[in-house]
Amino acid sequence: MTRRELDPRKEKILQVVTDDYIESAEPVGSRTIARKHNLGLSPATIRNEMADLEESGYLKQPHTSAGRIPSHRGYRYYVNILMEQKQLTNDELAFIKGEFDPKNKPAGYESILQRTAKIVSEITKYPSLILTPRPQEARFRHIHLVAMDGNHVLGLVVMDTGFVENILLETPVAYTQDELNKISAFLNSKLHGVSLGEFGTGVLNQLQTEAQSWEGLGDTLQLLLATLDRKKQDRIYVDGTINILEQPEFKQVEKFKLLLSILEEEEKLLNLMNQALQKRGLNIYIGEEINDESVEDCSMVTATYEVDGKVLGAVGVLGPTRMDYAHVVTVVDFVAKSLSNFLKEK
Repeated sequence: MTRRELDPRKEKILQVVTDDYIESAEPVGSRTIARKHNLGLSPATIRNEMADLEESGYLKQPHTSAGRIPSHRGYRYYVNILMEQKQLTNDELAFIKGEFDPKNKPAGYESILQRTAKIVSEITKYPSLILTPRPQEARFRHIHLVAMDGNHVLGLVVMDTGFVENILLETPVAYTQDELNKISAFLNSKLHGVSLGEFGTGVLNQLQTEAQSWEGLGDTLQLLLATLDRKKQDRIYVDGTINILEQPEFKQVEKFKLLLSILEEEEKLLNLMNQALQKRGLNIYIGEEINDESVEDCSMVTATYEVDGKVLGAVGVLGPTRMDYAHVVTVVDFVAKSLSNFLKEK
């Protein structure tokens, strides 16, 4: 829905009803609109327009209230056409820029994404979701092996997504650093550009055949493969689950328990967030558009993040359909772009 279907007066009434409901969580009546907003319309005229909007499917009336609230169709029209863009406050900008300052880079890739989830949930006050880069699609960029004490070797694996994995291996023989440098050069010549999804038994057998001159290297490669294989699963980070208690919709125990169970079910969250990867950039999913009836009373805002034109994952917020879309959209979009820039410099 991108074209204007309503006349300016109906649009204005739908906009103020939606804005007021987002702010108050209370159904909005015609007298409240007439008193609060200088529309130059009488309560009776506003009431008639609201009735027309309800008949057209843009508003609905809760059972016990004389006021109206937006329907899913009303929210969609609002976010596509009526929503006014919000700017981040100076404090929010300073907080985000400070967290993504290159000087403050955490040691590991996972720490960056966990911190991103925390940033989003702290600012929006809704649960945040961060979909990690799909490991099986990541391609080897560089491998470096470092001799530790005894038979221990530290493997530093760098992927084209910016993902860095530190793997401590206990090898069947003790290697010198000179030997490990040669093995590293060999592995880089063979694995550069190979994806984790392709790094299976066939690749391993080929490496073992060509590396017979190094004693015990086959067993070492087996250990490396087994460790990396465990990294192939998609991951999602969730933060701010407790924030849902601040939303009146979830004060009811049953609704709270339902959403809580969803936020604790990683496979379902992965399915939800994988929708974001189908559409590059910023997207808003309202109610049934999420394609999961268990979250039909929720909305989700997502934005993909990328490096060198390659989409890696997505930043998202899951909240009630009454969420403050204008604020959430601005935060999610800005954080996703900040994360992209941060990873480029990593």
